[in-house]
Amino acid sequence: MKFSLCVVLAVAISSTDAFTPLQPITGTIRNGRIVQTSSCQLKHRRCCGTSVLLSSAASEEIKEEDDDDDDDEDKPRPVEDYTGKTIFQRTFYRLSPDSQVQLPNSIMLEERLRFVPDTTNEGYILPVGPRTLIVREGTEEDALTDELFRMDLVAPKTDQGTHNGPRSFDTEIASILNLASNPKMMQGDVLELSCGGQAGASCGIVGLLGSVSAKFASMTSTELEQYKKQRKETMEEEVSLNSIQNHNRNKLTNLVPQRMHHLTLSDESPESLHRVSEMYKRHFSDTSPSPVSVKQVEWSYPRRQQQQQQQTGGRRRYDHEYRTILGSDLDLTFPTAKELSRACANMLLPSNEFAVANIKEGAETSPSFGGLGMDPEPSETSYKEPLDQEVDPNIPPTFIHLCPDYRDEVRYLRQFLEKGFRMTVRTNRVNMERLQFYFQTLPQDSPESDLEELDSMEVQEDSDKDYQSLTAIHHPDYAGDGSGEMFFPLETGAYEGGGLSVLEPETDAGLY
Repeated sequence: MKFSLCVVLAVAISSTDAFTPLQPITGTIRNGRIVQTSSCQLKHRRCCGTSVLLSSAASEEIKEEDDDDDDDEDKPRPVEDYTGKTIFQRTFYRLSPDSQVQLPNSIMLEERLRFVPDTTNEGYILPVGPRTLIVREGTEEDALTDELFRMDLVAPKTDQGTHNGPRSFDTEIASILNLASNPKMMQGDVLELSCGGQAGASCGIVGLLGSVSAKFASMTSTELEQYKKQRKETMEEEVSLNSIQNHNRNKLTNLVPQRMHHLTLSDESPESLHRVSEMYKRHFSDTSPSPVSVKQVEWSYPRRQQQQQQQTGGRRRYDHEYRTILGSDLDLTFPTAKELSRACANMLLPSNEFAVANIKEGAETSPSFGGLGMDPEPSETSYKEPLDQEVDPNIPPTFIHLCPDYRDEVRYLRQFLEKGFRMTVRTNRVNMERLQFYFQTLPQDSPESDLEELDSMEVQEDSDKDYQSLTAIHHPDYAGDGSGEMFFPLETGAYEGGGLSVLEPETDAGLY
């Protein structure tokens, strides 16, 4: 008996799973077998040495060339024999032109996942290797641009550190694209909150790749071509020397924006900070002084912070301030949103540059999390930087948070920032385009670089998703340096929204 049913095999990953159909495959079931069908005839072609990704925005001339393929559109895709092959899932991301950013096409990001067939369960595949994020040149055209930089993310909760499938890092990718599209925001001393992410797998990727991508977005075309030439020569030299240990390791000091002084990656979990340190050492060869440090910041636990304050002899909770604070899809439920707004308000430098001139920006005195093999006390801070690295005074110190557009809890964060801490808040819309391709395969003994030589790529899914980017700056009368206890309405008691209100449970009011 034959039947046809449209199906989608969703991602289902678990550390205890013996096998899993990891790739989302759309197709029809015929005689109990999955036969892939093409949802569109969108392909990746090579023309005159240039890789072109044809999308729905392709020109009419290109569409006319594909008219002959229309008859084949509904034909089933033949099932490929994956035996002895490595399977690659490639997805490309960029911001749409209508996103409210400075440079919507500053960079393109590729997410690359790898699988192998499960030899014990026919029809199933197993994830192998890390999740790879590749920074590519930005373009307004539908073209596969040159690779500029890549990072491998090892999953923390799997035996081999393998990835957990597509879509699980979409918000982090959107945050990176947002920072790259607003490169002038990445200046001074930068702090990323909860860099491990909700699952502890992000490993500071937003702060690190956001900084690197902002650097590329700020380069001139001449500087970018020079960088690509130098990178190619370096990689060829490493291959010829068979330098496995230092392969693909870069000096981060050469890959951060000119006006950015230091990056502090913070999290509440020591385990997450350890993974951040390990990933940093895998990709970067910087020694002391390092442009990056890690630090434990428990911003969502007010009682624990109060206890630490008492143990330090009454010293104020926030002993240093930053010019840029980053957050990606943080917990915004109540009362966590209030603690987030309190932490950001107290750790963000004033918007008044006259007040900032009298404050030592916080990297030097930052008690970084020691014992992780990273530089705990960078020798250079903002007030000692040479003139060519001075910050742009026209861009005030800013808190930046990005999350999916459907998250209504953002209103809690906005309420506390505006009413409780007198900050100016703005929300921008960011739209991310996502182009996921069907599997590509290579023999398991072939180098991955052979992927670039394959003739075609066929689009499996062309979609987009909306995000909201919240930015906040201080009231011009705020002087910083610990004066918030006498300035912020939430701290002085002038704003009752931070006490007993419809937002707070009465039983826990004493803690907040």
